[in-house]
Amino acid sequence: MNQEQEKEIIGGYAVKNSVWIGNNRFVFGISEDEKEPNRYMKCIAKESQLFVRYESAFVYDDYLEAMRAYQADITAELDALEKARAEIGLPDIRCLHKSDLIPVDSKMNIAGKVVAIHEKYLNDGFKDISHQLYYVDGGFGVEASSRGRACYGCNVYTGEKTRIERYEIIGIVPDDKIPGYAKKNIETYLQNQQRMREEREER
Repeated sequence: MNQEQEKEIIGGYAVKNSVWIGNNRFVFGISEDEKEPNRYMKCIAKESQLFVRYESAFVYDDYLEAMRAYQADITAELDALEKARAEIGLPDIRCLHKSDLIPVDSKMNIAGKVVAIHEKYLNDGFKDISHQLYYVDGGFGVEASSRGRACYGCNVYTGEKTRIERYEIIGIVPDDKIPGYAKKNIETYLQNQQRMREEREER
């Protein structure tokens, strides 16, 4: 494969620099068309399970202006991560390890449990307890001796519905290690699930 084939192009701009922070990739690119009046581009790439979405994309005719904008995006994301960590309110936000958890084997049904995923599956910037814990209550992956891997439930930090894979789980979180905010968010999640079931039954 030659060098030309290895280039990553986004919207006609060759990627010259990029960095992952959390779930976002910050990109700086330069157009190889020297007649292009706005030769510099910065954007934020957000990945989902199906596609990549580009946000905050701007082009510039001045290199320094473009780099400052690129730097500002990175700084804002770092500030947001720092604020989020401070809001966790725990003296120790490091990820839990197997020794902290109740072991899980393939014969266990884990529905209705708070589980921890291995930190190797977390993006840099998200390697902390708030992004490690999930409440799971559905999917073939929660069942005992199932060939399925998908586990559905919620991220106990954000309260958002989500999916994780059974192979990512390293153990069940003991009740005394579940943060207070997690218990509140799980309660809210379960109430919302119950309300949606009742609404479906009324239709």
